[in-house]
Order: sequence, then C-alpha cells, then structure tokens
Amino acid sequence: MDQALSNIEQDPRFNREVSAGPLSKARLKRTKLFFLTIAIIGLLPSILGLSPALQSAGLGLLWPGGGFVAMGGWSLLMIPVFYGLYWLTLVVWFGTGNILAPISVWVLGAIIPGFMMGDTTVVWPYAPHLVLALVALREGRDIYKNRKQLSEAIARREKRKAYLAKALSNVDARAIPEAAAGSRELDEKQLASVRYLYERALQPIGQFQGYNKIDQFQTSALRYQINTVGYALAEMQCHYTPNFHGYLNDAQQRLIEQMLQKPIWGYWPLENMWGNFNFNFDPCAKDNIMLTGFFGLQICQYMSNTGDMRYAEPGSLTFIYSDNKQYKHDIHSVIGSIVNNQNEQAFCLYPCEPNWVYTPCNFMGMKALVLYDRLFGTTHFKDVYPQFIKQLDAEFTQADGSVIALRSNLTGFAVPFPFADDGRALYFNPINHQRAKEAWALARAEMFYREDGVLKIKLEGKGVDMGNYSQGQQANIQNLLSAAKEFGDAEAANTAEQLLEEMYPPKFENGTAIYPGSCSTNTTLARAFMFGANDYLNSVLKGPSESALNGPILTGIKYPEVLVAKAFSHSGADLELVLYPGDGNREVNFVIERLQANTSYDCVIAGQSAQHQADADGRLQLSASLDGRCVVTLTPASA
Repeated sequence: MDQALSNIEQDPRFNREVSAGPLSKARLKRTKLFFLTIAIIGLLPSILGLSPALQSAGLGLLWPGGGFVAMGGWSLLMIPVFYGLYWLTLVVWFGTGNILAPISVWVLGAIIPGFMMGDTTVVWPYAPHLVLALVALREGRDIYKNRKQLSEAIARREKRKAYLAKALSNVDARAIPEAAAGSRELDEKQLASVRYLYERALQPIGQFQGYNKIDQFQTSALRYQINTVGYALAEMQCHYTPNFHGYLNDAQQRLIEQMLQKPIWGYWPLENMWGNFNFNFDPCAKDNIMLTGFFGLQICQYMSNTGDMRYAEPGSLTFIYSDNKQYKHDIHSVIGSIVNNQNEQAFCLYPCEPNWVYTPCNFMGMKALVLYDRLFGTTHFKDVYPQFIKQLDAEFTQADGSVIALRSNLTGFAVPFPFADDGRALYFNPINHQRAKEAWALARAEMFYREDGVLKIKLEGKGVDMGNYSQGQQANIQNLLSAAKEFGDAEAANTAEQLLEEMYPPKFENGTAIYPGSCSTNTTLARAFMFGANDYLNSVLKGPSESALNGPILTGIKYPEVLVAKAFSHSGADLELVLYPGDGNREVNFVIERLQANTSYDCVIAGQSAQHQADADGRLQLSASLDGRCVVTLTPASA
C-alpha cells in the first residue's frame, strides 16, 4: 500500500502533462494510422479518376455518408442524416459493446451511394473538397477540445497541489473515531430504509417487483440494483446485526440466486457476440467484470459476515440460460475469472462491455480479491496490485490527478463519464486508504463551501440518477453522504443529509421510506445512512469480530413482523438484541441458535429476567411482546 504523500511536488500523478499513458498512446496511434490508411484508400478513386461508383464509395470511407456528396444536389442532405445515425450507433457501441453498429452505418454510407451513382452519373466536382473539409473540421475540433481539456486539467492540478497537503491534514483532523464493535444499533430512520432492501430481496426468485426495468446493458440494469441491495444488507449485517441470520441470510441468498437467472445475465451472450465476436455464453470467461467484480464482492461479503461457505462448493453458482445450457461456477471460478482477465489484459484493468474499460468496475473486482484472499488465504490482490496501480496511474489518471472513468480498450480513447472524487473516495477505501483519503480531501475542498459560517454543498448542473437516467441531484448527494460518513466527517455528512431531506424528502409506504429516484439510489442511501467511519473499509478488510462469528445467532422470526436493529455477541457466549415491531404491536416468538447444548442462560427481555435452558441442539425458543424498542440480552447463567 502507498504511504502518505511526503511531497506532492514529486508525485508523478500530479506532474503529468498528458492524460494518456504509453499503452493508451500506442493504441491511439494505431487507431489514427488505421483511419489514415482508410482515408488514403478512399481518396485514391478520386485521385485516379476511377468510376463514379468507386469515387462515391471511396468518399464514403472518409466520412459517414460521405459517398452521397459525390451525387451533389439533394443528396447532400443525407450527410447530416448519416452522421446523426453514426453518432447514435456510437452510443449503442458505448452502451452495449456492439462494435458492429457504427461499422455497419459507416460501410452502408459508402455502399448505398456507390450503387446509386452507377457508371453514367457525373461526380460533383467539389465532392472531395467538401469531404476533406469535414474531416479537417472534425480533427481540428478534436485537437482544440483535447488541448483545452488538458489545459484546464493542468490548471486545476496546480490549484490542487497548493492546497492538497493541508486538505489531507484537515481530513484527519475532522475524522471521528471508528465505532467500537457491538456499540451501535439501527435507529428508526435507518430501519425505514432497511425495509426498502428487504422488500426487494425477499421476493421469490424470478420476480423483480420494486426494481427499475429499463435496460440490462448500462447502469440501470437489474444486476446493479441487486448488487446494491446485497451490499447494503452486508454492511448492516457486518456492523449492526452479525448475529442475526434468519431472514437476513435468506434475503442475501435469494439475491445471489437472482443473479444466476437469465433475465439478469442474459445480456452477456449478445454483448460477447457483437462486441468480441465470441460465441461463448459463459459470463465468467472473457471480460464482463461488470458481473464478476460486482457479484464476486457481493458473495464474499455474505460469506465473510455469516461464515456460510456454501458458494465455495462446485456448481453452487450455476448460471442458467436454458434447460440444456448452464454454466457451473463457484466463488473460486468467479474470482479466477477476475485474476485470469487481469493477467491477460495489457491494461491489467479489463473491460465490462467489450472494448470498454471502466475503472469503477475494476475497483469492485479488486475489493472482491481482497475479501477472497482473507477468506481463503490466497494472495491474488497482493500479486496483481503493483501492476494494477501502475496502470491505473499511467493509463487511467488525468493531468489533475483524478481518475479517468472510461477508456476504450480497442482504440485508446477516453470517454467522458461521471465518476467524481467523492465516488472514488468510497470505492477505493478498501483498496488503498491513503489514495481514498486523498480523493475525499479533493472532494471536500472543491464540493463544499461556507456561507455565513454554515457549510454548504456545490451542486452543478441538473444532475442525473444513473439508476433510471432521470434528472436530479439525489445520487450526487448520496455519494457525498457516503464518502463523508466513511471518512468520519460528521459535519459534511450532516450537511449532505439535511440537503437530501430538504430537496428530496421521502414518502412512507407501510413504514418503508422511499426517496425520489431510482432503486439503486434508494439502496445506496440505505447503506449511506448506516455507514460509520471506515465501515466499508473494515467490512472488506476485517469483517465481523470473532465473538460475533462464533456467538449465538437469532433465527425463527418473520419479516416484517420483527425488525432487528441490533444482534451482537460481545464474548462469543452472550447475545444482545434490539427488536422493533414492523407490522403492528404483537407477541412474537423467536429462536436463538448456536448456544451451548443443555446449558442454562440468564435472559432479560424488556427488563424482565428469567432463566432458560438450551436444548440438546443448542437451541432456545423465546417470546417477547413488541410495542416499541425491545432489548433482549442472553448470557450463560452463573454457576
């Protein structure tokens, strides 16, 4: 892991004069040479005075729909039409990995006018000049835009270099201590958001009520919504309820099972065919870190919190495409896919959609490696980290020190995609705390300001909720809230939470808090409300305490009759519970398992003491009258 910055002036990430590393430059050069070759081939028919059809087709190679220029007159109107279609297919390529889409439009823009020309039509004399002018304008625009962006990034970097050392010191000064294990319980506001998670996680396999159903290729895809529900439940279990299994475990197992269904991962056969020209439908083979990275982390968090190692068994993760087409995996092969792809890719970071490398997705994969190594004693993260961080710095870092979110693995081009420093701060904390703290220092300095002594947040533009592509600042506020809580910045967290409640107050349905916005925003907000200092880091690097992993567990209750705000074993022999009614006041029965067989326990329920004996299987059934917050404690009876 990197040490604290001793001298930012010597840090190569803050002294770059380019935003493309050696590998990206090589691929950009290769791309330019390819297009230059195509352009020369396209101009030759005009230079050599070949047939009108060939001249038209050749001009179509220089510019999408450029062949229509050769016809002159009304055909010139087809230029903006084909150029618009070409840009639309670029969006399709970006969104789904379908590289055939832009190629097809470009080729058709050459073939169609070539056939329309015939050998008797005269070529418009100004056609080559107009097409070359369009190419020159595009190249000039791109050069100007790139230089402007680089100049702005360098100017921003110089400002950052002037304040970053102090900003880092301020992050440390503001940070509240980490909460002691077993010291926290969920409050009623947090429980209202937790209900949002359960109501999605506990439905039957194959049902997706309450999820956004827009597309399965980009950020609104069901898989990401399922992942975020799983992550939020995992954080809750790790820090608040590690000794509650019951329907909490059931919810997480159902989420994992949902991920194996065709509606969730069935996008991959299409993407692999039209992006990689590969007909292997296995989602854990080539690329696809947007599944293996996110899913691997979700599974490992569940195993870490519960000690349930069922997903290490062969075939325990079987992706179902049809009755006769299934792909048997387990956590070992899912993680193995990440490692194999990292080792095979020149960038080390590897694609989600074919040809598109997203740094946030690769961060998820690295966290999955960290957790897997902790669970199984391997060294995958340690082995790949030096190359990963080298390539991240060289190929995916802007001149201002921020991370480039998206780069084409094929062409080397970087594409603007939202991934602010507050998001990087949270995503990267379990990978490298110092780097993550640096990102939060940048976000804190640039996205917060004081007005009349009151801390406020800068919200630029209209914002976008990537979970449903709607306008709004909910997701941006959530990112700031999550990062602030992760770095123990209580003032920033309170500011973000107050702004959220002012701009986007929730509505309540049967006790469930629902904030305006997508399912993904609601689930990440539920997690944000639960976060404490370094919670995300500790859930990945440490997991629950040994006492919790070995102590008694709560089972035998139903959702929503009983809501569990705390379940923790402090010694490995005792159990502390905090329960709330979730469906009206009632008398409830519950079961405590993993007790010492035939052993007596002192039990206090809502202040009433009694002694009970566990049965031969280490089980004990109890009851409580729930009409509000109810505390239950169980300790071995004194001799």
